[in-house]
Formats: sequence, structure tokens, C-alpha cells
Amino acid sequence: MTTSATIVLFKNDFIASLSDGHRIEQSDLREMASALHRAGVSAGDVQFEWNGSAGQRMITAGQQVALRAELRRLAHSKVNGLAIAA
Repeated sequence: MTTSATIVLFKNDFIASLSDGHRIEQSDLREMASALHRAGVSAGDVQFEWNGSAGQRMITAGQQVALRAELRRLAHSKVNGLAIAA
């Protein structure tokens, strides 16, 4: 079963609500991608939400692209469970 995530930006923290009920909070986009990767979320299973509530900020298109790109990089950095040496 695939785990999906819905991400919002509240003040300066990215908050991901996962389909398995877990919640991840990170202030750094790269750390958020790493945490999502460890939770089994792939780049195609990420949605971004903004409803204009107090304190919530819009996630920019650049931030969305960067998060998905980092998730793809993390997914491709392992082959058969072994890290690729660079």
C-alpha cells in the first residue's frame, strides 16, 4: 500500500499529514523530503494544500518542484537496498 502526503506551510514549518495517520513537521524542505522518503512517500504521492487560514502560507511552485526533485533523488540513490557511492 502506498503512503501519500498532503503538505501545508504553516508560519515557517512544513507540515505533512500522511495517509497512514502520521504527521511530520520540518522547517527545512530537504529534511522534510528525507523524512517523507523514510516514511515511504514517493514524489508522485505528494499533494500541496493551501486554504488561506490564519498563519498558513502558500507553498511556492519552486518549493514544490524542489521537494519532489529531492524525493526522486533519494529514491534513485539506493539500488537493491545499498547506497550508491558517488
